[in-house]
Amino acid sequence: MKKILLAAFSIKNISVCLLGAALALVAYQHFWAKRILAQSTTTTRIYIPWIGGSDAGYTSLLSVQNTSMDPYGTTPATGTCTADVFYLGTDYSGSLGTIAPGQVTIFTEAQIATATGVALANSGQRGYMFLTCNFPYAHAQALLINPGGVVSFIPGLIVPPNRGFSTGPEQLLQ
Repeated sequence: MKKILLAAFSIKNISVCLLGAALALVAYQHFWAKRILAQSTTTTRIYIPWIGGSDAGYTSLLSVQNTSMDPYGTTPATGTCTADVFYLGTDYSGSLGTIAPGQVTIFTEAQIATATGVALANSGQRGYMFLTCNFPYAHAQALLINPGGVVSFIPGLIVPPNRGFSTGPEQLLQ
């Protein structure tokens, strides 16, 4: 009787372990599938968590890079980027123009305002931005320069293309 109970207990433990391993494998594949999809799509979406206007001598700049030209065999692609600046519950959207492979483009507050219609040049105005670039491997950063010339770096975070369909927690990639 003891041997039968031990055998049943062992089989139950093995079943639980196999089920746990299967669930871990599914979670692992889902985790990496999102990253692979985010890197292989022809559109890159980037979240800039902070963009601001001139404040007592402070200046904001936006740097956008088209890194589809690289030494790893990536096919270079030229494309445009659209900026969506969210400020006080309003979406201000506009094109930032064409960015060629291997190009780094710097946008000033005035250029962002001209493209989107948002006026961040007034004191105290803050917002966040989503960039949608129709080429793979786009990257972006915001730079805040204080009156003394000190630069604060604000990294852009890659938004997975399936953000709206995610069944798990929100993910932002770098």
